[in-house]
Amino acid sequence: MEQSGVEDRLSEAEVAKLSDRFEISRRSVANAESGFILNAWYIAGLSSDFDRKLSTRTICGKSILFFRDADGGVHAMQNRCGHRSYPLSAGTLDGNEIVCGYHGLRYNAQGICVQLPDGGCPRGRFGVRSYPLVERASFVWIWVGDAELAKSTPVPHPEWLGGEGWSFVTGYSHAEGSYVHLHENLLDLSHLTYLHAATFGTPEFALAPIETEIKDDDIQVWRNVECQLPPIYSIPLGWEGQRALRRSGSQLVSPGLHVNTGIFENLELAEQPVPKPMVKVAQLITPETQHSIHYHYAVARNFALDDDAVGDHLLKGSQAAFREDIEALRRITQMHAEAGPGGEVFEFDIPTDRAGLEMRRRFKKLIDLEEAADA
Repeated sequence: MEQSGVEDRLSEAEVAKLSDRFEISRRSVANAESGFILNAWYIAGLSSDFDRKLSTRTICGKSILFFRDADGGVHAMQNRCGHRSYPLSAGTLDGNEIVCGYHGLRYNAQGICVQLPDGGCPRGRFGVRSYPLVERASFVWIWVGDAELAKSTPVPHPEWLGGEGWSFVTGYSHAEGSYVHLHENLLDLSHLTYLHAATFGTPEFALAPIETEIKDDDIQVWRNVECQLPPIYSIPLGWEGQRALRRSGSQLVSPGLHVNTGIFENLELAEQPVPKPMVKVAQLITPETQHSIHYHYAVARNFALDDDAVGDHLLKGSQAAFREDIEALRRITQMHAEAGPGGEVFEFDIPTDRAGLEMRRRFKKLIDLEEAADA
């Protein structure tokens, strides 16, 4: 084999042109260096994660303290004393009040200081910020932005997550990478053939026509694929070795929620099950920092509702695929880190990026609006 000549390589001018185009594009869309969308509902955790013990999570770069009151209600506030910024998580929970472990200031469940170290009451009203929470169907949602906006913004909790006719199982992974990149990953179904070849991808997937629906705040991507279903679906359905129609969709619902849908039809059965078997996955994406993610997910199904083995099978198979996504994000993050601030990094776009680019433009617009409002 002859060695490739210089004429077969990108010229310096071509590389420079690609770099310039990438830099212009980078400024118009959200990326790994963008800030957070604070005015949105995110998953703080499972209901079972919070009890009468003080616990903390970092969400959108903020250290937040969580606890349940004596009546079972869950609360969240800044994890720092307003006096000298000692972490409140290093204090104690006394009844429904937090006692700072440094100077003994006491805070009620709303983050308001109600007692000073000498036992006296504060002059004036002060404290630390508390955060709106909504508990629904095994999950606790949190709003870390403008609390007034939370009142008029519905929690994007899917009706089928905990609804009649559905059963679901949950999981959690900690991911290294940007929440923007994870959303983009979920809107790009073509990678199922390659990244997920060993889990729930099939060779036919990347070649199937793409249906991209972009309307108002709704972004969806769908593909219809005739194939033998991968074991994650064929085993619980009892369709091993049989041809099926697999309709797969991915929908961006909010910065904290992405929904994947699989609808299945056995092409070798004279009569189809009614309703058609369906699997929905709530991808619950909560930024921890710019380069790390709290990644909760709920795998729901409308068949074999009382069969725990089916739920375990779907969860195990899904987690195997999600680990592949997480590893991809880790490697991308590592490559960007190795390049450094002034490194030679450029990325070009291809047709299957349409939905992901639209998401990134919308996220950038939301981030810019919030930053302008703060300024």
